[in-house]
Amino acid sequence: MFINIFGIMSEPVCTALIFADRVIIENNGKKGIIGTFSKLYAGSFPVQSAPFAIYASITNLFGKHSFHLNLINEESNESILPINGEIDSKSNEDMIELVFNLNTVLINTEGKYSLVLEIGKEVLATIFLYVEKMKVI
Repeated sequence: MFINIFGIMSEPVCTALIFADRVIIENNGKKGIIGTFSKLYAGSFPVQSAPFAIYASITNLFGKHSFHLNLINEESNESILPINGEIDSKSNEDMIELVFNLNTVLINTEGKYSLVLEIGKEVLATIFLYVEKMKVI
């Protein structure tokens, strides 16, 4: 259950959940999301991914809340990228931006992966990453 600054129940809203090559944070706080994608290709498995980033933005949330971001292999249910933290919003009108520039991730098999964003224990958003073996031409 989420309560806003007026004591009324409200649901948080995920306005973005994106895979990108990188996210740049400018001196003025603006974010530059470079090279969005939803597929990765590899010659063989297991493979270390190239560096990449995850960007998320959340609004309509007030107070301190734990968050959990997890990249999960849909077939095996293996978690390959768990990220945990806490956010603190002073107003339900705040736009909370989460940026994770990652070095590399070990991917054991090709397939469909889900990136799940949870606030507390509630799933707020899910997107998919498709990992495929490169076709030799």
